[in-house]
Amino acid sequence: MESQNQNIKQFKARRHVILLIIICIIAFFIMLMFPVETNVCVGVPIILVFIRAIWQFNMIYIEIGDDYIIFIPTAPLGSAARMLFEEISSISYQKNKVIINYKNEISHNENTVKIPLTVMENKEKEKLLTTLHTVLKDKEQ
Repeated sequence: MESQNQNIKQFKARRHVILLIIICIIAFFIMLMFPVETNVCVGVPIILVFIRAIWQFNMIYIEIGDDYIIFIPTAPLGSAARMLFEEISSISYQKNKVIINYKNEISHNENTVKIPLTVMENKEKEKLLTTLHTVLKDKEQ
């Protein structure tokens, strides 16, 4: 039995995340110098921000396969957008975001996905834009 290899490209949103992790670690050690009552009030938010930063560092932001795109927002409560290339009606590029218009084949709803690029490092952003230009060049506006 032969498995089918898909050409999957994954992009991560890691801009400023390492800096945030370092700041959290420093703030945690500074917090240890304060009285115990203050540590609880300050420590819990620091730990939560630290956990969220590690989660974002390991998270896949955009995945582009042979015939689909998956966008997963960095906001913890944001919902992912999954779209096939054939569902995409247009794509446009602005300074700090990519806007994709598509029609969901199942629900027949027209949707717009705005992908912020400010959370991506420059190299990752360039790879994403090149990949999108290559696979969706016929749908660009």
